[in-house]
Amino acid sequence: MKRWEVREINTDSVEKTLDSTDLSRLTAEIMSARGYNNLDEIKAFFNGTELSDPFLLPDMDKAVATINQAIENGETICIYGDYDCDGVTSTAILYDYFMNMGVDTLCYIPERSEGYGLNMRAIDEIRQSGATLIVTVDNGITAVKEADYIYELGMKLVITDHHQPTVSLPRAEALVDPYLENCRCDFKDFAGVGVALKLLCALEDGGQDFIIEQYADICAIGTIADIVPLVSENRTIVNMGLKELKYTEREGLVSLIEQSGINRDNMNSSSVAYFLAPRINAAGRFGSAITALDMFVTEGDEAVAKASELSRLNDQRKQCEAEIVAEIGRYIAENPDVVHDRVIILSGKGWHHGVIGIVAARLLERYERPVLILSIDDNGFAVGSARSIQGFNIFKCFDACKEILVKYGGHECAGGLTVKEEDIPKLKEMILEYAKENFPTMPRFTLTADKLLRGKDITEENIADLERIEPYGAGNPEPLFALSGAAVLRVVPLKNGDHTKLEVSYDGVHLSCLMFRRKTASVGIKAGDKVDLMGTLSINEYNGKKSFTLTVTDYRLHGIRQDSYFAAYDAYESFRRGERLSLEILKKGRPTREELVSIYKFAFNLAAPFTVTNLSPRLGINCFKLSVAVDAFCETGLCRNIENGYIELTSPKTRVDIESSKTLHRLDSLIKEYENAQE
Repeated sequence: MKRWEVREINTDSVEKTLDSTDLSRLTAEIMSARGYNNLDEIKAFFNGTELSDPFLLPDMDKAVATINQAIENGETICIYGDYDCDGVTSTAILYDYFMNMGVDTLCYIPERSEGYGLNMRAIDEIRQSGATLIVTVDNGITAVKEADYIYELGMKLVITDHHQPTVSLPRAEALVDPYLENCRCDFKDFAGVGVALKLLCALEDGGQDFIIEQYADICAIGTIADIVPLVSENRTIVNMGLKELKYTEREGLVSLIEQSGINRDNMNSSSVAYFLAPRINAAGRFGSAITALDMFVTEGDEAVAKASELSRLNDQRKQCEAEIVAEIGRYIAENPDVVHDRVIILSGKGWHHGVIGIVAARLLERYERPVLILSIDDNGFAVGSARSIQGFNIFKCFDACKEILVKYGGHECAGGLTVKEEDIPKLKEMILEYAKENFPTMPRFTLTADKLLRGKDITEENIADLERIEPYGAGNPEPLFALSGAAVLRVVPLKNGDHTKLEVSYDGVHLSCLMFRRKTASVGIKAGDKVDLMGTLSINEYNGKKSFTLTVTDYRLHGIRQDSYFAAYDAYESFRRGERLSLEILKKGRPTREELVSIYKFAFNLAAPFTVTNLSPRLGINCFKLSVAVDAFCETGLCRNIENGYIELTSPKTRVDIESSKTLHRLDSLIKEYENAQE
């Protein structure tokens, strides 16, 4: 179960905003909840921020002078990019610009197998091709050795990047990175393609109109895909880019949009994030990023063919991802203790490096704790990709294990590493020990609502006005709302029960609540229940009639006291891991025989899969005790784990002795041991 929080609203600020703007009250409240309590900041948010002077970025004047000199000398310029969507779009806009100027241009995007950033073999290849100047996009700021090698070969280097620099900076004619100390920009959180766009504006002597008209569509895609905050200049870039994207004439991009099933009239940031960006990223994961680059910069049948190839590669990515997730699911079913570790660490032979990060993200969402997925190759090495939650810095965790790592990198919520296969057991031991020592109670996956809704908030005017907050993305998510105690009127299966709709009454308002990928048979909700919901609001129109819809992000039965629930569940997990607990807590976690019978009978009468989260409030039994009971049922063949924390009853053919359960036996032994120690 996820922790829920609701942001605080400054009512005085909201009233001032309403007096000075035409925002609806709900929109004004959301802005206040997100920290916008200053009228100038609110107006800047909604009116747009002009793109700042590109020459405020460090060394931009030197970058322009170096590139222009190379052009005047008739030199060959190589653009060196990256294989993700940000890197590809960055490469595409520079390559297209230089080609249209008649510059002798080539580009190099490393394959995923080469790794991120500049590498010596690639530099040799570029030199052999006749290039004398390398311009990096979305990489280079940490490439100290590679930069020295470029100059040893007689070439020059201009670096444009948006990553954090280290203490040692690489040799270059210009270092253009907003995170350098000499940056004069107020806003620094550009994607790599945003920095590349600034370079093009600088090459136009600071002019923006032509560059925006030509490249804002591509730049918006890269900015959204790189999950940088969609505020300030990024918000402006994406807003302008989405407008251009609706009318883009790039044949490859038009074809990709059509294949994605996107309605161009309704193009928004979500369309890009969920349909276009994954297809572009699929090239670097399962083929070559050059395919995605060609889709942007070529024309006619070739561009259309490249778009089709991206869609095919994306289908391959999804299939591969599903196969790995299924394999992991089978392993967890046989080894359920692994999901109770503070950090879930899983490894497999030959898992595709291009999807293990996506798999880690899916498992993080499912099990609500940091996840590291390791793919072991035939050479005795394992490449790992990790996803974490705020509060548990996965990079610091890796840093604590650096003595056995071949290499590693990342930040708080995502990271990667390489380790020898023989050191995987030691790595797991070190990670779990680090987590135990530094986090006796692990940070919890948290959903934060912008507002606890009341019925009066749910109006057509309020919901329609929310569109003004778009484009949504990192740093500016779609408004998330909490509802407390909605009365369930009907539970409706959708698409053969694969999805579910709840019809609810909430504070005098009727709502349809859509629960995608929540099977009706196991949703654990029935008519007459009261539920708490978190989700996003929209207005639907059918046959001229408008209705309110909540797309559900998370749900729970009404009345759960989450602090008590989490305290009990943390105690249960400590018990599963063999950690010491007090005698009092152990006794509270031991179900009596009568309780075991009542739990089983209740679950039997449900006649559907259930979760501990949904069963606990119905029975009034703490989740430690309930989880122990379910473990005992599973161990004695009375039920089994299926997926996503759901349990279903089985039909044993012989009489079952529930007291023979290993879990109950271990719990009883601990209680007896502690009682004896007190005598």
